[in-house]
Amino acid sequence: MIDHHIHFWNGNKTSVRREYEKQLLSICLQEAGMLDANIIVDETDYPRAEDEGNIFSGPCDVLVSVAGNQKFEGKPVRVIELPLCHGILGHRLLIISQQQSQHFATINTVDQLQSLTIGIPATWADADLFRHNGFKVFEKGSLEDIFERLLKQECDYVALGANEIEAIFNQYKLADLGLMIEPHILVYYPLPLVFYVHPEQIQLAAAIESGLKKMISSGMLRLLFERYHPNLVNRLALGKRNKFTLHNPHLPASLKEFCPELNLPILQR
Repeated sequence: MIDHHIHFWNGNKTSVRREYEKQLLSICLQEAGMLDANIIVDETDYPRAEDEGNIFSGPCDVLVSVAGNQKFEGKPVRVIELPLCHGILGHRLLIISQQQSQHFATINTVDQLQSLTIGIPATWADADLFRHNGFKVFEKGSLEDIFERLLKQECDYVALGANEIEAIFNQYKLADLGLMIEPHILVYYPLPLVFYVHPEQIQLAAAIESGLKKMISSGMLRLLFERYHPNLVNRLALGKRNKFTLHNPHLPASLKEFCPELNLPILQR
């Protein structure tokens, strides 16, 4: 029998993702018939990757993270391999210094981008992925730290998911600091978000998967996405940007069909 007090760890991410994923879990459980589920949300941020990787040794029952997250490699965990966000997190736009806008406008090849240094906060799964693809990576501190490093020219750009870059840009008042969202470049790699469930929570995992499948088949998942990310594709011109496609070595084979490498999953209707 499922304990209807469900501990959901929802830290180490932006507020827009936290709200979307919290609502998504709630609807999944409702669709699975768990109308009286009490979701206890823990938004603790863990600065060390090992702490996040050991999250299920505590009271956590379920969380959302990227598929193939190496922090959970070799650890007992149940992964529901159904994408939750239409692959949008893998559509990365750049935050750069306004002074460098003309230089970035001349970038037409991945080699040019690889010659620069990307700033990535510590514990983010993206760091290994960019290194795997031959990029120079400055990995240190928090997201706020990385913006400070960008201002000091210790790195050249920061890449954030299209679903959260605007909220982050406004939250940190980056325009006032002389930073901007680069308007021409899109870095894409398959990076689906999925549910991770405590290894002993077999029935909970089954309920979440059942509810999620109902949301997908009914179109409810897309409607939820569009409610939280209205007109995202057109507003950020995702289909018109100069696109660089990278390889994700940790993407589970079972998810590759959901993550075509040469087009935009969110544009498929």
